[in-house]
Amino acid sequence: MKKGPPIRSLLLLAAAVAACVLALLLVGERPESSSAWPWERLAASGALVLAALLASRLIGWLVAGLHEGRFAWQRRLRRQLGVEKGERLHEAGWIAAILYLVLWAGLPLVILHVWGLTEQSLALLSTFGRGGFNVGQVQIVPGRLVAGVLVFAALVIGVRWLAGRLERRWLANTPMEAHTRETVATLCGYVGFVLAGLAGLSYAGFDLTNLALVAGALSVGIGFGLQNIVNNFVSGLILLFERPIRTGDYISVGSTEGFVRRLRIRSTEIETWDGISVVVPNSELIANHVTNWMLRDRHGRVTVSVGVAYGSDTQLVKRLLLEAAEAHPQVVVDEHGSTPLPIVFFAGFGDSSLDFQLKAFVTDIARRYRVASDLNFAIDAAFREHGVTIPFPQRDLWFRNPAPSAAGDRATGSPMPGEGED
Repeated sequence: MKKGPPIRSLLLLAAAVAACVLALLLVGERPESSSAWPWERLAASGALVLAALLASRLIGWLVAGLHEGRFAWQRRLRRQLGVEKGERLHEAGWIAAILYLVLWAGLPLVILHVWGLTEQSLALLSTFGRGGFNVGQVQIVPGRLVAGVLVFAALVIGVRWLAGRLERRWLANTPMEAHTRETVATLCGYVGFVLAGLAGLSYAGFDLTNLALVAGALSVGIGFGLQNIVNNFVSGLILLFERPIRTGDYISVGSTEGFVRRLRIRSTEIETWDGISVVVPNSELIANHVTNWMLRDRHGRVTVSVGVAYGSDTQLVKRLLLEAAEAHPQVVVDEHGSTPLPIVFFAGFGDSSLDFQLKAFVTDIARRYRVASDLNFAIDAAFREHGVTIPFPQRDLWFRNPAPSAAGDRATGSPMPGEGED
């Protein structure tokens, strides 16, 4: 059941704001030289703290709703930003952190103003926020840092929205294939993210001319411990451009087999049949052998092995196997198509059975396990109906006893002929 909006919190927030405004008005009307008990200032301070607490709760509720998509407008916003179901909207967390910082950093200033903070003190604090302070040769400006983070978060949200709209709306009207649209949108998203980072750094007061020093430091880091990260990054670019693996493909890499759900710049997410998401580094997809069952199309071959008893009618077995395959809706039986028709092989003479293999192409290789199971059920029913026996392994054991005279002599300890003679 979805949680409703915090009506009580909103009402309390409105009451706190109203009490704060009323208290500030009362404080403003009282002369500064009044020696009476400052109950107005106490009321205003309490109302401000209550308003800050409820505002924090409201921000947290909004961010949690954006992460989960509780309401229609939140789900619509997530779709426009290209956020998948179950994925957290990280940009909302960044903005919430900035709002928390501004809220709780500004609350003491407002309370001090209520208690008589002079204009000169406020001007000094404002100058500190705009001018900052020096740490060695580095100047840190708190106001610009906060503004830079806000600019970066806003630009990242905008880039994400543009990338999602580019893939689902604008490029959808072009003759591009789906995987090509995804590649273009992904690259545009990464380029936009880099530009947003540069803009945020520039707005925060970071000198972009020092990027050469940062690049030098990164090269040293790459030489010492970031080879795997760079390897995965470059491998991700290769996968995006060459497209040997696409979102939705069914692949096998090592012991992992499943559907490609997301292809990122560093890793690829594979969902197995058990619903488990496996994150595979992109370097493994480039360096190791990968089986892509859907690289050209979704067709694939299913093999069903079965053995029948010796003496069975092999032509009848062949006919029953072909009929079982042709009766399945997922098996390709188009005689005029390019896909081969179902075929039966007499694989050989086993220890207890005549071994056959039924090979048939299916329209969707991702359903091959279900198709193979259906074919096994159908073959078993057809064999039972026509009296074809599926044997089980049999072994004949022979016990050989020694001759009676030899057995008796050995039991009594008498020497055998020729034994004990010199």
